[in-house]
Amino acid sequence: MKLLTGLSALCLMVLLVSPGCEGEEACLSNQHAVQARLYSAWSTSDKDSTLENVSLIGIDMSDSIYREQRLSELFMPLNFESDTSTFVLGVSETLKDTLSIVYSKELDFISRDCGYVFTFDLDTILYSRSIIDSVSIAYPTVKYGESTANIKLYIY
Repeated sequence: MKLLTGLSALCLMVLLVSPGCEGEEACLSNQHAVQARLYSAWSTSDKDSTLENVSLIGIDMSDSIYREQRLSELFMPLNFESDTSTFVLGVSETLKDTLSIVYSKELDFISRDCGYVFTFDLDTILYSRSIIDSVSIAYPTVKYGESTANIKLYIY
């Protein structure tokens, strides 16, 4: 009987001490965004660039992501229900570009407490050329919690 009580106590201690999915990790597991850095298209090397009065609106999103801000990088949330997310990037009423990100997604199981998180693999980026000169995919995998620039946007 002492052995059974001891084993029960040991099991309870292991459950209490073992790390589960911490609150914020579980709550934020579906917040993914493509991270894009802005670079000067006129420079011979990757020189960071900053744009004034930047607005970014996601097509089929209820609100703008950025509104008239000074930015050198963008965070663009991906649509979990599609394989393409489209954004309108603007620096004025007349200078606007459309940016479509095509990707595949996969659910990754973390744990029973945490559940699943999406991992996205960027495939293609389609864009217009009003302020964007070119685009390159620097790091194609978009994972929750990573702070790696996925896209390089070369701006005129």
